[in-house]
Amino acid sequence: MQSAEQQFGQYHKLWEQLMPRSIIAIFRRHSFIYTPSQPPRSLYLLQSGQISLQLLSSSGRVLTLKVIEPGQIFGHIVLTGSATYDTFAEAVKTSCVIEAPREALYQALLQQADLRLAMIEALGQYQMMVSRRLEEVAFKSVPARLASLLLDMADSADGHQRSRLPRRTHQQLAEMINAYRETVTKVINQFRAARLLDIDHSGITLLNPSRLRELAQSG
Repeated sequence: MQSAEQQFGQYHKLWEQLMPRSIIAIFRRHSFIYTPSQPPRSLYLLQSGQISLQLLSSSGRVLTLKVIEPGQIFGHIVLTGSATYDTFAEAVKTSCVIEAPREALYQALLQQADLRLAMIEALGQYQMMVSRRLEEVAFKSVPARLASLLLDMADSADGHQRSRLPRRTHQQLAEMINAYRETVTKVINQFRAARLLDIDHSGITLLNPSRLRELAQSG
């Protein structure tokens, strides 16, 4: 899985072409960039802030599929011809987003074969992430789901910081693995007691990724 820095570098050429026809927008905390009721009109690049990609059950329970960090793209569904977006995209904090209209995106992809391949790869990675997250929710225990999530976050981090993850609240982590906050707090305390991780006000440090990997694969 690519880091945000790697993704931005890979798509830099694409965004250079799209910028003249793109829109820069600011979204306040808890506002939505898009919802599943809207047709896909744009691909997005996050410049600053955080965006949460969410599913919502009929009972109102939230499952956070991914938290988008600066330098990462989202709104991949615009590449598929789907009639609507597949998730809610909510600003976790005030966020600056570059919005590339679908028509400009398609025109750039028609002109550049290497960009087409890059976006096919990005779409494939996104779909694999969604499938994996849903499979884990359906079949894995809470400790296994949390361990897997932490490792995914590490894989998405910059190479020299893979043991140091962005800060997440217990509620955010719970929503990302479809668990109750109280259960996640209990598991985190177990992980800390076992010296698998440490948490402070600025982030999460993975102390024993090998053991976390074993837990993630245990089901």
